[in-house]
Parts: sequence; C-alpha cells; structure tokens
Amino acid sequence: RKRSEKRVSEARMFGIQGFAKDLLEVADVLEKAVASVPKEAVQTSNNKDLQSLVQGLQLTDQQLQKVFDRNGLHRINPAGEKFDPDRHEAMFQMEAGEGQQPGQVVSVVRVGYLLNNRTLRAAQVGVAREQ
Repeated sequence: RKRSEKRVSEARMFGIQGFAKDLLEVADVLEKAVASVPKEAVQTSNNKDLQSLVQGLQLTDQQLQKVFDRNGLHRINPAGEKFDPDRHEAMFQMEAGEGQQPGQVVSVVRVGYLLNNRTLRAAQVGVAREQ
C-alpha cells in the first residue's frame, strides 16, 4: 500500500517531465531574444515599438519563470559554484583566473533546470583548471 502511494506521489511530481523539458527550449529562445537587444539601445532609443517589444519579451519571460516555479521547475545558474557532476555538464576547461579555484564553474553556456529537486537538464558550464 505504501509503495503504491509512493508511486502515485512520484507520478504526480514528475508526470510533467516531458512537457517541461519541451518548454525549456521555449524559455531558452525567449531568454536569447531578450538578451539580443542591448539595454543601452532600448534606453536611448526613441523607437517606442522597440521599447514595447523588449518590455513584452521581458514580461513574458518573467511570467514563464513564475509558471515554472509554481510547478516545481527551477532554473539553476551555477556561476561561481563548485562543479557538481549531478547538476552540471562540463563543456570545456579553462585556466583559473584570479580568485577562481580549480573545479569552480567560471562560465555558464546554458542554464540548467531542476524539477522537484531532480535534475531535468544539467547546466552546461566551463570549469576552471589548475594553471
């Protein structure tokens, strides 16, 4: 009985896993769209359409992140953290700079996501190595 209750509970928690993983691509594209327009260009522009477009993209991204949070999906941006193979995927290594320790995440290529504290997508990172 307890085993079946646990299975039902896990099915509720992780049943949206496939759908959530598909939505991560949408979140990535939206984040890139927001980042593609320099903040200075928006602030100094007299183009109200550009300003409205960027503001709309930012609000959409914020709302999507709120929906993710409500459903147990959390963004992880491990910049500066110690490399964790359970949550990070090392894409490259680079020499440690000042104030950086070997094994520390020094660059984030793509943020990761956790679904109810389980890694849904590992963050793709660059890791410092000894000089």
